[in-house]
Amino acid sequence: MSLGSKIREFRNERGITLTQLAKKLEVSPSFLSAVERDIKKPSLIMLKKISSYLNISLSYLMTNSESNSVTGEKLKSIRKGRGLSVDDLAELSEVPAEDIRNIEKNVVRPSLAQLEKLSTALNVTIRYFVERHSNGTNLGDKIRGLREKLDMSQAELAGTAGISPSLVSQIENNVTMPSLETLDRIAECLDVETSFFLIDTNATSQYLSSLSPEIVSLISDPKVQAILNAVRDLEPGELKFILNFLEFFKINRKELS
Repeated sequence: MSLGSKIREFRNERGITLTQLAKKLEVSPSFLSAVERDIKKPSLIMLKKISSYLNISLSYLMTNSESNSVTGEKLKSIRKGRGLSVDDLAELSEVPAEDIRNIEKNVVRPSLAQLEKLSTALNVTIRYFVERHSNGTNLGDKIRGLREKLDMSQAELAGTAGISPSLVSQIENNVTMPSLETLDRIAECLDVETSFFLIDTNATSQYLSSLSPEIVSLISDPKVQAILNAVRDLEPGELKFILNFLEFFKINRKELS
């Protein structure tokens, strides 16, 4: 679906006329009409305004995709993660089961009203469904971002890490991958854990957005944070023992209480 078609569809589903939206954007209705017909391209500033007024993510508007695979795959994944059948979700959301099946199979594109019902039933945001996540910010970008945040030049980072400035440049431009030893030294210079460079932050963000607000709130609790910090440095065998004990507790919690 083109950019203009997305704007028109969400505007119509929000019950906003072309004239009303044009007035909010401070443009003429004829210009907005040309945007919706893909005759003219809106500026990034205008796109941000449109995404704000229509309550839809900027990344979704700018994603040039003719398929609905993102929404369908995410819906199916989180439905199963919640332990719900299609019929269960249909009953909770009041979206017909056949429509849900077609959405998950990417046969049809869900309407905004359906997305709102599904997101409410599954306790996630609409953005979780429609936003396409990249494979995560790459290693070079992360290193450059931290270095610039510390107001450090490539030469300064190279000197502190004991590597050449040209290697820093190659790493930041994703021309070459550093060894783990080099990455450890860079991480130490930038005052972060090496794992920061290896974690897919977008995937983590996507996972958190799929959780219910109650779970997110629980994770933020200082007591829960203390537990997470306590298990962070466990050896693999020790962590496996803890996980096995938790599984045992879940199965036998009635008898143990």
